[in-house]
Amino acid sequence: MFTFLSRKPFQCLLAGVVAAVAVVPHARAEYPDKPIKYVLSAGAGSGPDSLMRLVLQDVGKRLGQTIVVDNRPGGGGLIAMQSIANAAPDGYTIGHGNTQTLGINPSMNKASKTAADHVQLIVQVGYTPNLLSVSPKLPVNSVKDLVAYGKSRPGKLMFASAGNGTSGHLSGELFKKMTGIEMIHVPYKTAPAGVNDVMAGHVDLVFDNLAGSLAAAKSGKLKALAVTGPKRSPLMPDLPTVSEAGVPQFEVVAWSGVIAPEGLPPAIAQKINTAVNQTLKDPHVIEGMRDLGYVIVGGTAADFSTVVKKERAKWGDIVKRSGAATD
Repeated sequence: MFTFLSRKPFQCLLAGVVAAVAVVPHARAEYPDKPIKYVLSAGAGSGPDSLMRLVLQDVGKRLGQTIVVDNRPGGGGLIAMQSIANAAPDGYTIGHGNTQTLGINPSMNKASKTAADHVQLIVQVGYTPNLLSVSPKLPVNSVKDLVAYGKSRPGKLMFASAGNGTSGHLSGELFKKMTGIEMIHVPYKTAPAGVNDVMAGHVDLVFDNLAGSLAAAKSGKLKALAVTGPKRSPLMPDLPTVSEAGVPQFEVVAWSGVIAPEGLPPAIAQKINTAVNQTLKDPHVIEGMRDLGYVIVGGTAADFSTVVKKERAKWGDIVKRSGAATD
């Protein structure tokens, strides 16, 4: 009789206990308890892809989860940025912010500005200079030679880039502004395509990511004139900066950092920031970034924000002058 009368209440009680047991582990799960997706605006095998795979492998170990790179090139970085901005702010979709998507694109069009305004900065990873190179067929051997040659032939020099609004394009526009020479921009779908045409002599010069042009420059297929960063690169220590070589205060670097959807909980943001900063002190990562031509940065989200604000103001002016804006 006792068993019969108590069965229903007992079943309800048991169901409640089972439900509670099922819920408690989930409620107490510590971030991250599943793989993390990292959205990258560059294609597989590119400089940014190589950089972030190196860094994220170590970051994943520190967080205790695999970080899967999701390459989403195209749209000048807008496709990737919209994917990040529209994701749930739970830490399981984070991504890549760089000179183009956070510094240049917000001045290019409204869609890019909207996406950039709805992501959260986590930490800057590092930066690499561009390499100013000319065709071996061009009769110049220094930046001063290039400026003199350009001024003697206004509108004749052509410079390649990976597309309208890219770092290579705006580097050329800044160079025009600071030297007073006239050059024609020749956009390509990819940086390697533009570099190949410079090597062949179809286009005169290019500002390309150091890692992307390094091998061609060392082999003599490109004639490297200078690096665009604030200091010389240890990969080409004998090569001056553009500023040293005759265009004072000229500086362009391609920087990269980790971002997330706006509204990421502070505790998760800090956990990712800490893991990245620890990774940037690992000897293997330090060596790997150096070999890719990157200078390590790290720091706080506030440090990263300062860089982004400065770069956005700088490139906004160049975009307006160049007419690169699309709306």
